[in-house]
Amino acid sequence: MSFKIAVIVCLILMGLMACITFYLAKKVSNSFMKYIPVFSFAIGVLFFYINLNNISYNLISSEVIYNMIAFIILLIVGSIAFLEAVIIDVVENRKLFRKSYRAVQKTVKLVSVNRTFNFKMPTNIVNKIKGLL
Repeated sequence: MSFKIAVIVCLILMGLMACITFYLAKKVSNSFMKYIPVFSFAIGVLFFYINLNNISYNLISSEVIYNMIAFIILLIVGSIAFLEAVIIDVVENRKLFRKSYRAVQKTVKLVSVNRTFNFKMPTNIVNKIKGLL
């Protein structure tokens, strides 16, 4: 497959994935909206990965190099889009994360305090010791 055709097919697949994700975001949850670029770039990366693995080595080496460059660029941009979506999620839910972090911190302190000052012997061991004495 020539590089021009591969780019056109990749753009069509990425656009189709963006439309599907947008439709799901409207119908299911608006939180999917920030993941549209992530899913689109993931489809592009997957397409070029499959394209690179199924290439016959009789092709011109420049097309293989162009495919690798496109794969790497899509991978980098997709990673940046994923980090952006995660950062937006954390910033939007900052109060929720803070509350859950504090709750976990309190329970860890309570569990460690209870284990330190509350010595409980298992009843089976206590009964065996009383029976031997």
